[in-house]
Amino acid sequence: MTLEENRLLALSHLHTLGLLTDAEHAQALAHPDLPNTALRTPSEALGWAAAKDIVAADALPGLRARAAPGAEDEAHRTVANAVAMVSGQAPAWVLFEIGLMAHRLEDGVTDSALDQLQALQLIDPVQHFQARSLLPEQEPEWAAPASPAATLAWAVRTGVLTPAQLQALATPMSAISPEGRQVVADALARTERGSGGHTKSVHTRTERSSSDGHTKTVHTRTVTWHSTGASSASGSPRAGKVIAVVAVVAVALYFLFAR
Repeated sequence: MTLEENRLLALSHLHTLGLLTDAEHAQALAHPDLPNTALRTPSEALGWAAAKDIVAADALPGLRARAAPGAEDEAHRTVANAVAMVSGQAPAWVLFEIGLMAHRLEDGVTDSALDQLQALQLIDPVQHFQARSLLPEQEPEWAAPASPAATLAWAVRTGVLTPAQLQALATPMSAISPEGRQVVADALARTERGSGGHTKSVHTRTERSSSDGHTKTVHTRTVTWHSTGASSASGSPRAGKVIAVVAVVAVALYFLFAR
């Protein structure tokens, strides 16, 4: 299923769960930013709706009360995940964009992909065990198909493998199968694209009218942040989280002092 199909189904599912009203669902489908947003899960779709003020971010926890009969458990999980995406010391839309970017880097990272990597002798049992303990939480019914290449690149970002170990797998001297070489080449391309980092710029426009309803003041802000795709020199599996925290703090300081 493509991301385009996913985002429409995810929004429809929110409506079915009772987490979006008819009007909110229609507003989400008509939003000009929707075609350019890579939503995969209902949780992401609900976080996006909050980031775009289709639903108020501070009202998200209360949406649990809207859950359709029989869908309470799923609705509660969906709301909890959406709240996590937009909670923090920065505007909801900034937090959401950072979280969504991190989620897309984890597409295809699965337990079964790790098994395939071990079967192809691209990781050893110790690395397999370590990687399994770091696997991202996903919603299985909405997850991307397992991708050994994406999972191998993720293993480098989390420090399970070093970039040098991945490079060694790509050398002609490495005794791996043609299928394994293809996986390594794909993973190497992914890490090389990520080594330059991801730069994201988001524009927001705020309009305020005077009490007479005629005079309008328009403020436009642009916030740009940069996150690296590779792990830190220490190889810490928490490197990606540290980058995200630094980005959030930087944005928060921007809003406190740069306005």
